[in-house]
Amino acid sequence: MGAAQERPIIIYGTGSTARVTALALAKARLPVLLADAAPGPTQHAAAQAEDWQSVLALSPAAKTMLEALGVWQELDRPSAPICDMAVYGDRAAYAADLGLGFAPPETGDAAVAILAHIVCRAALDRAIESALKSALAAGRINGHGAPLTAFDKTTSEAQFADGDIVTATLLIDCARKAASWRQFNNARMLHHDYRAGALVCALESDTAHGNQAIQIFTPDGPLALLPLPDPHGRALIWSVPQARATALAAVDTPVFSHELQKATDRQFGRLTPITRRAVQPLTLALAEHYVDEKLCLVGEAAHIIHPLAGQGFNLALRDGAQLAEALYEARRLGLAFDAPGALDSYQKLRRADGGVMAATTHFLAAVFSGQAKPLTRPLAQAGLALFGQAAKRVGLGDRLRRQADGGLSHDAPPRLMRGHDFEKN
Repeated sequence: MGAAQERPIIIYGTGSTARVTALALAKARLPVLLADAAPGPTQHAAAQAEDWQSVLALSPAAKTMLEALGVWQELDRPSAPICDMAVYGDRAAYAADLGLGFAPPETGDAAVAILAHIVCRAALDRAIESALKSALAAGRINGHGAPLTAFDKTTSEAQFADGDIVTATLLIDCARKAASWRQFNNARMLHHDYRAGALVCALESDTAHGNQAIQIFTPDGPLALLPLPDPHGRALIWSVPQARATALAAVDTPVFSHELQKATDRQFGRLTPITRRAVQPLTLALAEHYVDEKLCLVGEAAHIIHPLAGQGFNLALRDGAQLAEALYEARRLGLAFDAPGALDSYQKLRRADGGVMAATTHFLAAVFSGQAKPLTRPLAQAGLALFGQAAKRVGLGDRLRRQADGGLSHDAPPRLMRGHDFEKN
């Protein structure tokens, strides 16, 4: 093993994706330096009501990975399993034709019957920060308290805001906003602005959810009701045109509740918001390439997708798991981390998984929400009918379920997503 291989792998980004990627690489016993590792403002668990304003739907494999990294054990809020999913709206029949009801397989295994785990985003951020603090204290991860300001791919020199210069092997970019080192042809991004926003908040219902997730395809956009740990609590993710999303976030509670009751056709009891409402802009972004010389893109640096399938953070976790796998294998074979071909498997698998999920969510948002222009609706419906016939033949629904859990490599997922140690196969 050459001395150059002991140069650190720098992780760039201030969010949870960067931190969990650092934990994943550290689990593979790789030399990790986390840029801007200073902890953010302390967010105490006392703000119980507002915690549930925004949630994430984590796949079973994602939960396994977070357990392996010591993150899941640090959660200070309970999670809620999704054991079933029902689709409503005037396009629900099309979803059924495609096999997208997402009912769990009848295996008799209770663990298999869990489609996803709903977690509070704020609690997950705290858990990741706690696991990171332990890894830093134990020396498994090195941290640099200053932000990274420049990276030269020719010399591999990384410059920090405090003037420090570190020579790295690789730079792992996990940031949503593109920095100067991503201004090259291979980092070109495919962009699409949905001109819509996802309105999020927590709701209280007078009917129990039974751990069932609801997806309603409305004329304005998809509306999801996700189960919370409280049997009468639901998380709302309502995608509507930007102006309407902004208005719905600002109107008085009785007006908002009235609009929500209309959108849900009053099928799920009286729904009352119990947190503030927030709006998240909806965009699609997909990098043309994830790897370029000494630079590797992870998470939102590589892909941003529509939230209707709840797969954004799951994709980021699969990125981190596959990257740890690829770099561990490179070291095991005696290759430098930046050797030609060392990240080929990461590039191939993650670009394919991100692309398929981006295309799938874009298709569902555009067609099932009824947003196709009037002149194209007959064509869209005819095409969808043909697509549905083909989907039944290939078992599309089952394939999408398996991809949502383990990615395109679901038959042989990375070690972390199986809960295996890197000393084992």
